Amino acid sequence: MQDIKILIVDDEAPARKKIRSYLKNEKAIASIEEAENGIEAVQKINGQKPDLVFLDIQMPGMTGFEVIETIGIDDMPVVVFVTAYDQYAIDAFEVQAIDYLLKPFDQDRFQKSFNRALEQIELKKNNVAILKNLLNEIDKGRTYLDRIMVNEGSRYFFAPTNKIMYISAEEKYVNLHTEKDRYLIRETMSNLERQLDPNKFKRIHRSYIVNIDFIKEMQPWSHGDYVVILKNGTKLTLSRRFRDQLFGRE
Repeated sequence: MQDIKILIVDDEAPARKKIRSYLKNEKAIASIEEAENGIEAVQKINGQKPDLVFLDIQMPGMTGFEVIETIGIDDMPVVVFVTAYDQYAIDAFEVQAIDYLLKPFDQDRFQKSFNRALEQIELKKNNVAILKNLLNEIDKGRTYLDRIMVNEGSRYFFAPTNKIMYISAEEKYVNLHTEKDRYLIRETMSNLERQLDPNKFKRIHRSYIVNIDFIKEMQPWSHGDYVVILKNGTKLTLSRRFRDQLFGRE
């Protein structure tokens, strides 16, 4: 096999560094480039034509799947997906025999994925059909998150979504608020909203998503806005722009 060009796409620098470190002793590599978001990934895939992309799924602004749709299936390199959510598209990956790395992963698991990717590069003609089937599978069978990976220091664990009272935006991060704890994760409100069950989680403000199971009442405030009062006494603003999310269209 000729030396291959690799692109690592992840919005977290430690994750990119980890993959790069696992590749340092591989001999069949011509170059390793990095991209820290989906927009940059699209630019580098179009400009540099890598043979293999390690592609994070959950990225602010543009998800990994949106990167593929933007590039076009016919022009997409071989992909190993990287995800921190074990419920998000995993079934589709397995059905379509697409390889993925579930964070946190170790070097042995990484090596297996890399070896499979090298085999797939040799069979590049199959890549188009595989990606097309994957995206179709995701569209028809998308499931919503029932837990989200969070961390405290070096400790990783899963927070069940049914325990989340509301979610608040904080610059490039979001806070997951439960009755007892608060967890900060690197994610956008829009991207997370797409992954949550819309029958339970409602966007009520550009900075808030609320779990309706924790709503006690809603009170009119001013200029069409409301105050949403949760069962624990927390008060959130329901802006007029998002009022239909809770009340429906009049």
